[in-house]
Amino acid sequence: RQPINADNRKIIVFSAFSDTAQYLYANLADWAKRSLGIDAALVTGSAGIQSTLPGLRKNMSSVLSAFAPRAKERPVDMADEGEIDLLIATDCISEGQNLQDCDYLINYDIHWNPVRIIQRFGSVNRIGLPNSSIQLVNYWPDISLDEYINLKERVESRMMIADVTATGDDN
Repeated sequence: RQPINADNRKIIVFSAFSDTAQYLYANLADWAKRSLGIDAALVTGSAGIQSTLPGLRKNMSSVLSAFAPRAKERPVDMADEGEIDLLIATDCISEGQNLQDCDYLINYDIHWNPVRIIQRFGSVNRIGLPNSSIQLVNYWPDISLDEYINLKERVESRMMIADVTATGDDN
């Protein structure tokens, strides 16, 4: 309702698992359309592509162009298909995609490999970013589950090792 950058309600929700992405889409897409007036899409490698835009072609290129028309240099003849403001996806779109139209990125579940997290952020935080700032949010497991799997500490340790190895500094 109140985007970080004026008139930019573009949100990406990343999940490491296609089942989780499908669940989020099933529970958020209709609500977002009804309550917020925004269209949503789902992009996963195994579960395929879905969208609340009836005229949008169901392929990755069309969906990503509808989400990030400026970054993807969307052709004028595709503009009548509409725009996606809520994109729910797995890491199949995290590498090599220009999605810097995005205002808000959510890591719904954290991948154990910090490179995946960096790639997710990198798809949004790129040279030529039109936004004055972007919000990046990580959802960690609840305390009791994290005590069991120790995910937060493992990922943070791997990120520190990557920083020290790459730059010689602790970031």
